Amino acid sequence: MAIPVLELNLTSPPTLWRQHHGMIGWAALALGALALAASLSVSILAYRDANLAGRDAVLKTSEARDVIHQQQVIEDGLKKVDVEKELPKWKLAERILTERSLPWSRLTAELERSLVQDVRLTSIQRTRSSAQAVELKIAGEAKARTSEESFVDSLRGNPFFNQVILERESERQGGGINFEYTLTISPTPPAYEPLPEYGPVRSPQAAVPAPAAKPVPPVPVTAKPMIIPPSAPSSPVQPKPLPPIAPPIHRPPLGVRPGSPGYPQPPNDSDKGGRP
Repeated sequence: MAIPVLELNLTSPPTLWRQHHGMIGWAALALGALALAASLSVSILAYRDANLAGRDAVLKTSEARDVIHQQQVIEDGLKKVDVEKELPKWKLAERILTERSLPWSRLTAELERSLVQDVRLTSIQRTRSSAQAVELKIAGEAKARTSEESFVDSLRGNPFFNQVILERESERQGGGINFEYTLTISPTPPAYEPLPEYGPVRSPQAAVPAPAAKPVPPVPVTAKPMIIPPSAPSSPVQPKPLPPIAPPIHRPPLGVRPGSPGYPQPPNDSDKGGRP
């Protein structure tokens, strides 16, 4: 009987490495070189960033030290300031600065802008509130209640004034109203606008002209004859007799007695032509 033939293959089957081991090796070597280059570049960039960050930290530290030093100098200077002595100067400077920011010309211009017909101002006073805000205290007169209401509405419509406060109001003798208001100025006043060329607009009632008066026909005047009273007959004027002249009084001189040789004698009527 014949011996069967056994087919045996003792070699391992071909693999990818065996077939392309050269190409795979060079590719792995290239990938390794690229990874090494990438790691080196990343390391270099990280070192550079760290170096820059260190420099910035040093600069910031020096700047912080300078700031701290300046702050200490300022604190030392503030500690040496006498507040009680310098406070009046600061208040004066603040007052001057605030007054320059709101001059009288601006205040009067805004009041003139808000005035209406039949209203006049008699007093304007500038004061300050507890919050150091500028206030105006005004006093005036209005011919009627409607004129005063129009004036208040005009003040409230002006953005320059923040608030309108009524202080006092009374009726005048003979008609009209006296009033006193306190006007608070807005902390952020608007920009100035030039005043109109003409004054306030008149009310419709005041703008309508009065109707012309009808001409009165002349009354005929009849002339009356003048009656002259008869004059009295003329008579000659008789002159009034003059009063008689009194005889002179003879007085004796001082120290002369009656009956003495130097005593004067009364005049004799016979010498003048009179009866004895």
